[in-house]
Amino acid sequence: MQRIQFFEIEDQHWLPPSIRNGITDFLQFAVERGDLYKSFANRLSTALGRSGDTQIIDLCSGAGGPMKSLLKHIPEFNNGRIKVHLTDYYPNLPALSALARAVPAGFTYSENAVSALNVPSSLTGFRTLFSSFHHFNERDATRILQDAVEKKRGIAIAESTQRHALLLAYMLLTPFLVLLTSPFQRPFRWSRLFWTYVLPIVPLAVAFDGIVSCLRTYTPEELLKMVRGVAGNENYEWQAGVERIGALPIGVTYLIGLPKKTT
Repeated sequence: MQRIQFFEIEDQHWLPPSIRNGITDFLQFAVERGDLYKSFANRLSTALGRSGDTQIIDLCSGAGGPMKSLLKHIPEFNNGRIKVHLTDYYPNLPALSALARAVPAGFTYSENAVSALNVPSSLTGFRTLFSSFHHFNERDATRILQDAVEKKRGIAIAESTQRHALLLAYMLLTPFLVLLTSPFQRPFRWSRLFWTYVLPIVPLAVAFDGIVSCLRTYTPEELLKMVRGVAGNENYEWQAGVERIGALPIGVTYLIGLPKKTT
C-alpha cells in the first residue's frame, strides 16, 4: 500500500483549540486504555539505559500520549531515575497540566509551542515522538532526525498506526467509540461534549484523521531510507522494525537512533 501525504484536521492552525483538545483527549484515552505501546516498553527502556539520559523530551505530546501507561512498564521511571518533559506545537494545556499534577515527581511540560524540527537547546534529554511522526512530510521528518543528530540527542519514534487493512477498518469504528467514551475522558470539559453530541465534529474528525494517519505512516524500510539522508547519520546506531501486539498482524512501528560511544 503506497504512502500518501494528506492533511489531518488536527494539524490545521485554524482549528479551534476546543475541537483539537477534544480530538487529542480521545486519542489519549484510547492509547491509555489499550496500553498500545506496552510491547515497545522494553526496547525504549534499553535505549534509555544506553543513552545515559535522565530526562525524556517528548515531542508532539498532544494530551500526553502514551506516556502515563507506557512508563509504568519502565523501571527507570518508576524508581525516579527518568523524568519526562512534555511538549507540543499546539499544547493541550489542560490535559498536560492535569498529568503533571497527577504525577508531579515524573512529569513537567512546556506551556509554549515547541517545534520538533528545531528543539530548543535548553530542552536536553532523550527525544521521543509517539503517534506523531507520520504528520510530517519526508522533508520535515528528515529535519526532525537531523536536529537530533546535530544536537547529539538520542531519539525514539514509535507509531501505533500502519498502512494495514485491519487498522483502516478499526478507524471506521472510532466515531462510535468517541460517542461511548467522551463523558469518561479526562479532564472533563463541556466543550468536548458539545463538539461530540450537539455538533459531532470530534467523532468525524477522529475517524478522518485516523484513516489518514494510517495511510501516512512510514514503514521501517522508509524510515531507514530517510536516515540515510541525514548528515552525520553514520555517527549513530539506528534500528527500525515493528514490535508486534500479541498475535495480531499489526504492531508498533519504531525507529531508534543513539549516538555511537566514542572510545
